[in-house]
Amino acid sequence: MTLFIRLGEVCEWYCPNSEPSYGSGSVDAIAGVIKDISWSGDAVAIIPGDRVLLTSAAVPSRQARQIVQALPFVVEEKLAVDVDDCHFSLGEKNSDGEFTVAVNTLDEMRNYISVLSDIGIEPNLMTVDTLLARAGDGTAVTIENHKAHIRPPDGTGICVPVNQLALAVGLIEQPGTVDVYASESSIDQLKMEIAQIEVNNEVTVHSEPHDDLRTLAESYRGSELNLLQGEFQVSREVQGDRPIWRSAAILAGCTFLLHVSLVFGQGIYLDVMGAKHEQQARALYQEIFPRDRNVRDIRRRWNAHVSGSGSVADGEFLQLFRDTAAHLPGSKLVVNNINYNESRGDLILQLTATQSEYLVEFSQTLNKVGLDAEIGIISQQEDSVRGSIKIKSFGGA
Repeated sequence: MTLFIRLGEVCEWYCPNSEPSYGSGSVDAIAGVIKDISWSGDAVAIIPGDRVLLTSAAVPSRQARQIVQALPFVVEEKLAVDVDDCHFSLGEKNSDGEFTVAVNTLDEMRNYISVLSDIGIEPNLMTVDTLLARAGDGTAVTIENHKAHIRPPDGTGICVPVNQLALAVGLIEQPGTVDVYASESSIDQLKMEIAQIEVNNEVTVHSEPHDDLRTLAESYRGSELNLLQGEFQVSREVQGDRPIWRSAAILAGCTFLLHVSLVFGQGIYLDVMGAKHEQQARALYQEIFPRDRNVRDIRRRWNAHVSGSGSVADGEFLQLFRDTAAHLPGSKLVVNNINYNESRGDLILQLTATQSEYLVEFSQTLNKVGLDAEIGIISQQEDSVRGSIKIKSFGGA
């Protein structure tokens, strides 16, 4: 049995199959009622959609850490407050390959958590009421409590007063067909708004029995974007009986055996390819430096020749810098400073770009060609982005 509780000036709660099952009022008022209904199960906290920016963002990286780092700067232009005051929640990718993103303020998030804690509720999931509204291939509109929850085809959403419904739908670039879900009384009140939408779009109206939180909760799937991320992340205990644990153990064992087999096969393949490349390297070295005899460490001697001074460290720097510099043309990056740490073998580039995505793309390119590139601190300037990238050769310290 799932308990839904929506926080706001007037709070609402809904617990299917309980008696009573729905109520609204102040936090203190509903706290007593919730204790009396004796529920057990998941708790889903819901916050108002008009307090959250629901948008999408294209972040080229596949590494979760880099995506989280770049996300604030990708959506910064859409924000009305400072990035440092915002809480960013990352969702799944939509049909266009962009991540769905929810942004609200850190102060509001902390206040929501505090209110829930005061009434003894630890939510498994916190989401936005607009994300509970129906969604489809076109544009879906759910009317409840004098608000319109609009879900465009891209998976994002917007919450507006019902008297702004036609205006908001008109701002969607490709709304497709429009489905409106509302109670009978709301449908009568929205005839003018619906008529305006029908001028440019095909509209289908669906009648709903309720005009409150229950309308949204009936669409709950459990896969909605969870705002409990970052400093608000919670660990959820998975309860089950022995058969479930046994199945999990069998699956884990099979996965482990498959992993070991793949690693073993990869090891054999890499060993064969390594021996082949070593032979090719020796043949090439002897062709270029025929006077050298009894060379044991090809890489060390090669770097020494390349450096021109016999210094292995210098040779490693030149090789690392050469491999890195080869990918700078066309990267839209400006190099401000270059630093090389001989003891660690780190090449650190201080770079400037117009967008943070260019830093992420350059880092990915270096990783793909066999280097170990890691983005450092990124700072936003007035019209540019400054950041650093630490680069090591593959297998470096």
